Amino acid sequence: MQTKRQAELVEAAIRVTAKDGIQKLTIRNVASAIGVSEAAVYRHFTSKHELLQAILTHLDSLLTPQFAKLHAYQGSYQEALTKFVHDLFTLLEQNAAFTLMLFAEETFNVDIQLKPQLDALLKGNLKQLAKFYTDAIAEKRCRDDMNPVELAMITFGTIRLYVSRWHMQDEPTNLREQAGPITASLSTLFSLL
Repeated sequence: MQTKRQAELVEAAIRVTAKDGIQKLTIRNVASAIGVSEAAVYRHFTSKHELLQAILTHLDSLLTPQFAKLHAYQGSYQEALTKFVHDLFTLLEQNAAFTLMLFAEETFNVDIQLKPQLDALLKGNLKQLAKFYTDAIAEKRCRDDMNPVELAMITFGTIRLYVSRWHMQDEPTNLREQAGPITASLSTLFSLL
C-alpha cells in the first residue's frame, strides 16, 4: 500500500509522462512537478524503475474495481458491458493522463524489466473480460462459435481505439457518450443479451 506522498509522486509521474512523454520522466522532473527536492522523491522511490512499478500497481488498483463491478452486475450482459465501458470511460475522462499510461505499452519499453509486470497486468485484465464472456456463453446469452478470449481481445481493441482517438483529438469530446454505441455494436456482433 502506498503512502499519501508516494501516491502524490505516482500521480505527478503520470502527469509528467502524459504531458511531456516518457523521455521527460525523471526523478528531477517529478520532484519539480510537486515542488520537492529530488532527495525527497528518493526517500519514497529508490529509482525510476521503482516509480514505474508503482505506476503500474496504481493503474491496476484503479482497474480492479471496474472488473469486480462487471462481474457483479445483475442486469443483462449487454447492460453490464455498457456500464463497464461507461465507467471505464468516466475514469479515463476524469484522469486523462491515465490514457497514455494504460494504452501505450511503449511507455514502459524504456525499462525492459517492467515488461513482465505490464504483461501480467494486461493478461489479468484480458482474463477478467474473457470470464465475463465465458459466463455469457455458458448461459447461452452470447455467440458460442468464438473463443471468449477472442471476444475479449476484440472488446479491448475496440476500447483502445476509441480511447486513443479521443486522447488525440484537438477539441475535447465526451468519451462516456461513446460507451452506448460501442457496446451496442459489440453486443450485436457477439449476439450478447
